[in-house]
Amino acid sequence: MSASPADLPEFLPFKLDLVGRRVLWLRLNAQQRAQAAFLDDRALPANAEGGWMPLDSLPPALAQGGPQADAIFHIGHCGSTLLSRVLSAWPQVQGLREPLPLRTLAEAWPQLGRPDSRLSDTEAPQLLRALWGNWSRALPPQTRSVIKATSGCNGLIAPLLNACGDARAVLLDMPLRPYLATLLKSPASVLDAASAAGERLRDLQARGHAADAALHALSLPQQCAMGWLAERVRFAAHAGGEHAARVLRLDFETLLTQPEASLQRLATHLSLDPQGVAQALASPAWGRYSKAQTHDYSADDRAHDLALAMQRHADEIAEGVAWVDTLVRREPALAAVVD
Repeated sequence: MSASPADLPEFLPFKLDLVGRRVLWLRLNAQQRAQAAFLDDRALPANAEGGWMPLDSLPPALAQGGPQADAIFHIGHCGSTLLSRVLSAWPQVQGLREPLPLRTLAEAWPQLGRPDSRLSDTEAPQLLRALWGNWSRALPPQTRSVIKATSGCNGLIAPLLNACGDARAVLLDMPLRPYLATLLKSPASVLDAASAAGERLRDLQARGHAADAALHALSLPQQCAMGWLAERVRFAAHAGGEHAARVLRLDFETLLTQPEASLQRLATHLSLDPQGVAQALASPAWGRYSKAQTHDYSADDRAHDLALAMQRHADEIAEGVAWVDTLVRREPALAAVVD
């Protein structure tokens, strides 16, 4: 590359290697970014242009200029990709979905302070700020970015709010029964939830709940329900915490049934032009499968699939709901989080 990627907004930090202390820069144009449901190997162009460079090729966040990107965090399989695509209906918004380095940081964060950690307590927030600053650079005519994280990155909500003082966060989830039905109709989705269950249980217990729960003793539906509860508790803590003014809770079912009101709330929270709500309501993303835009998938299609899943997996859904209900009876303070 003839110029440093730090000087070229066409390049994104695409992969992070903490062992080799290097970052992969990749050139992605506006169309490639808009099409990508995931900024991972599935987004690699046929003739990818980029290369590995040392971590210090990332300029400090203070050198970036411009507004900080805002964030979408979510519980997984709850419409976050649709939300990201709908937000891109505002002409100034660049949507970036699930950049890999964010996942790498999320995996590394719990190791901070340990002898085998690849990052020091000081380096980690500096690296997060530097990455976030680079992802915040939008390609003209867009002027700002909204980054959708992977559901396994929710442990970075607090670090992001602490490290990136202007960034705002949207926390997206949905009620328990449709969440369980959505997962259970897809074995891959259940696997995703099960792989996150360990971290979610640790976070739930660190917040003072479900002290005697053991992951190995939970069935898959119970693990899914426990993970849902853990994220509800986490989201509620952030929405009522130190950075509450920069956090917006959003329910996916409400987004579908009351799209205009939901988008108005989003526009206010993210300082978007309220006149753009009408354009967002007309976005073709509402009628397509979010992760594969060539496939039609309307709200009616989703409702039909969800009703079938509710019937086919009624026993498993009931098992997960019962686990949460039992815990709420033991810990009544959780009732406000569940409702």
